[in-house]
Amino acid sequence: MVSAREARSTLAFLDHFRLTPFFQVIVTGQTAEHTKPYPDPILYAAQTLKVAPESCLMVGDTSVDIRSGKTAQAQTVGVLCGFGEEPELRRNGADMILSSTAELVSLLNA
Repeated sequence: MVSAREARSTLAFLDHFRLTPFFQVIVTGQTAEHTKPYPDPILYAAQTLKVAPESCLMVGDTSVDIRSGKTAQAQTVGVLCGFGEEPELRRNGADMILSSTAELVSLLNA
């Protein structure tokens, strides 16, 4: 999990929606020296998980998310259920666009 939010609100969000147990690493805006759109948070998460950044999937709803993922050489998926719009996500290099994060389940199970 990579977020530009500060640690307390990130953890509160994940706890509220009972998502915390699904993430081995939680990176916030305070974890790495630079936050998105820099690649630092994704690179930190990949290093902590001991996986190549190319094996990571950055899912985001803004061009900042996609730019961060592309710069880190991660795979990127733009979702249209947030702030970003499809042309903007495509222009920033999203490898795939989904209408909502709910579509991730079938994508990841394929």
